[in-house]
Amino acid sequence: MISLVIIEREDFEKFESERDKCLNRVDRILYHGTNIEPISSILTGLYRRSIERKKAINGKGVYFTDSLDYGWYYGGEAGNRANFFGIPKIGDTFTVIINLVYYDKNGFKQIKDSKDSNRTPGKNQINFAYAGAKSERLSEPDVNKFFGTEFVIYELDQICPFMSAKLRREEFCVIWRDVNFSSKPVYNNEFDEEFKKFLKERIKYINQNAKYNIYPCETSQEALELVKKKKYNKIILISNVGTDLGGKKFIDQSREIIGNDVITLFLAYNISHLNWIKNYKNALFSNNPKFYEEYLQSFEGYNKKENLKSLIKKIEEHYKVKFNFDETFLDYPHFREEGTYGDLIFDK
Repeated sequence: MISLVIIEREDFEKFESERDKCLNRVDRILYHGTNIEPISSILTGLYRRSIERKKAINGKGVYFTDSLDYGWYYGGEAGNRANFFGIPKIGDTFTVIINLVYYDKNGFKQIKDSKDSNRTPGKNQINFAYAGAKSERLSEPDVNKFFGTEFVIYELDQICPFMSAKLRREEFCVIWRDVNFSSKPVYNNEFDEEFKKFLKERIKYINQNAKYNIYPCETSQEALELVKKKKYNKIILISNVGTDLGGKKFIDQSREIIGNDVITLFLAYNISHLNWIKNYKNALFSNNPKFYEEYLQSFEGYNKKENLKSLIKKIEEHYKVKFNFDETFLDYPHFREEGTYGDLIFDK
């Protein structure tokens, strides 16, 4: 659920006036996670209480982040950083306030130790810290310890909250790499147009129903960046094969990042690709949009394992082929209860 945040007219006018006076101004969009449902009085209520706290790990002020995932640790069920080692539960929700903030580019100060944390940000300043486990402050982001960046502002005149959104943890996401997401003709045949129509309708359906996120990517580079970003999530991979086997290369590169246990659906017009896909570990093939739909539907509801198992059998019978699935494939990351952060989606 997304809603506009109402702030007092005089507060907004003061924000604009002070912002215009900041000659070396940097504007940023930052998030504030909370387990409170904000409607109004953000500046004078919620943020004012943050400033008035007697003690805070990185000094007095309102805390922000540039990461929605990190915002969960302040707005989730625990509502604080004490739950860093816990895994967000599927279905957990939190509210994030989206803010426009500004600061002087020379007033961007890093907090590295407890001495720095006693320094309250002054006018047009913002302090920041790289946050790690157990309230660590890192000198720089560390892939093994880094959780997120915290930004601290003390002056309310530097903050303009303009929107709030309720987000939910969903079990998985779909990363779909396909040249057919391009608006330009790809193969110029009847299948091409049918598939483009299916893609458009399916993405529209997902966006309207918000059961999970589909990330459509036209290029392998774009898709791989998402795989890297979401490597701790449960990921379902879909890719067209392509005349240059670009889809196979993308899946191979993805599995180097997230492992071979990810179940993959290859899409291709040419059925001859079955000759190598049938030997490819934990992969399915289809050139029928009906199966694409059933594949995605198999991950919805409470019978995911049985749904997928039934679909695999159906596709094998249709193409008269046996795919290369391990006996334990149902225990793969799509169905694990632990070891994943899930995926953030707007809650309706």
